[in-house]
Amino acid sequence: MIYGVGVDFLRVGRIEKIHRRHGERLVQRLLHGRERAAFKTARRPAQFLAKCFAVKEAFVKALGTGFRGVAHREIGVIRNKQGRPELVFSAELRRRLKTNRIKAAHVSLSDEDGRVCAMVVLER
Repeated sequence: MIYGVGVDFLRVGRIEKIHRRHGERLVQRLLHGRERAAFKTARRPAQFLAKCFAVKEAFVKALGTGFRGVAHREIGVIRNKQGRPELVFSAELRRRLKTNRIKAAHVSLSDEDGRVCAMVVLER
């Protein structure tokens, strides 16, 4: 059963400006620990950050709470060995998902022409 669906769409340039202004502080506040490790080797840092940001926005929309009680760095998106994006969560957020009986989380990412789109589906 579907618990929630969330979508986010944004311009990479918007995140690029924020990153130029805040630098490492943004990286530390926005990225999950596993994302930070991947960010260090990202070929296109602004696009990497934009995708991560879009995933987090889509996730909290699917959860139905917005960022109330959820920090950006508690949610992450990583690539598995085949390159498929997968969501990762902090221990606290995993407990919250379990409390809400959410058993699976799916993510899809797309980018083109300086824009990124993320979709998250949460299942019970």
